[in-house]
Amino acid sequence: MVWLPGETRTWDEYKKKWIVVNDSNSKEKNNEEEDGKDWISELPDDMIIIILSLLPLREAGFTSVLSHRWSDLWKHIPNLAFAYYRNVVTMSVSAIRDMTPEKPLERVNSVLKLHQALSLKKFEICVYVDKSVQRLVTKWLKFVWSRNVEILNLNFICSDPEYRVVLGASLVQTRPTKYLKTLSLENIKVGGEDISLFLINCPLLSELNIKSSSVTSDLHVCGATLALKLLRIWECVYNNGSVVNISAPNLSQVDVDERIGKLLIENVPRLVVASFNIEGQKYTVHKFASAVHCFTSNLNTLILYLLYPKNILGKGFPQMPNLKELIVIDESGLFEHDYLLPAPYVIAACPRLQSATFKMEERKLKYVHTNSLKP
Repeated sequence: MVWLPGETRTWDEYKKKWIVVNDSNSKEKNNEEEDGKDWISELPDDMIIIILSLLPLREAGFTSVLSHRWSDLWKHIPNLAFAYYRNVVTMSVSAIRDMTPEKPLERVNSVLKLHQALSLKKFEICVYVDKSVQRLVTKWLKFVWSRNVEILNLNFICSDPEYRVVLGASLVQTRPTKYLKTLSLENIKVGGEDISLFLINCPLLSELNIKSSSVTSDLHVCGATLALKLLRIWECVYNNGSVVNISAPNLSQVDVDERIGKLLIENVPRLVVASFNIEGQKYTVHKFASAVHCFTSNLNTLILYLLYPKNILGKGFPQMPNLKELIVIDESGLFEHDYLLPAPYVIAACPRLQSATFKMEERKLKYVHTNSLKP
């Protein structure tokens, strides 16, 4: 409502303008107040806890200083991740030896003491440890079992493989629960009896990862009723010629270290993706064909990490009628000019092949001298 100079209006018209102007100012003021309003605090606690669970644990803990209401909310988040040395593979051996476990371990104990959630979606820990940490690992496992954890990732880094955590020593005093769906073990001493214990007690277990660990006895990943869909046993050290026996009807993907006569795979009708890490100099294409013969007709994707590629690629490569993608990674670092000469034999054995990738990559060493690290 705009009036020109010299115009006259009645009292009623002035009153109407005053009401309109004040109503407009009131709306602007309300909009400013709403813009500065703490909308997050208006959410119910359950919703805030979901938001906090998406933050790194440290940042989630910092929110306790915001107000009295927020002081305990982080204690109910369903995801606990203590990943203090996630990038340790880029560190030198001397740097790792200089690391001390005391502070991170104290933080883990402090958080677990304060945590109040009745259940855990995920528990992840990646810490540097020494030979005295075994007792704490048992304590932590008791905690996660009491919270019915669904995803468990354990990575205990140490400068000396002899100091590795012994999984079985902790499982003697506690048992995994039926709610576990994903288990990842890295830099741990693990035996066949440990894995059997998980398979028996965890009927929902669909993913099992064992990496850069010491396998102390035969591993039998077998069972007609196993829910397991993904199995990864990678870059491990096998003691006393340990055998890996796999028989899982629901398995769709497997990534394993292949050793002559030490890997037995059967009853895997749904296996469509497979990765093999083959290091032995005496390992031949005929031995490879024998190891994979029971599932070659199912495979859609095959990935080979080869230290001696000429031993595997070439005449005699197993027939894979449904293979669509092949990836070969040569880790020998030799870069020989005739590297691709065996390729026609491989392609001929896979008539439905849609993509074939041959990579030459120099082998990378891990921070411990016993294993290699795949890219």
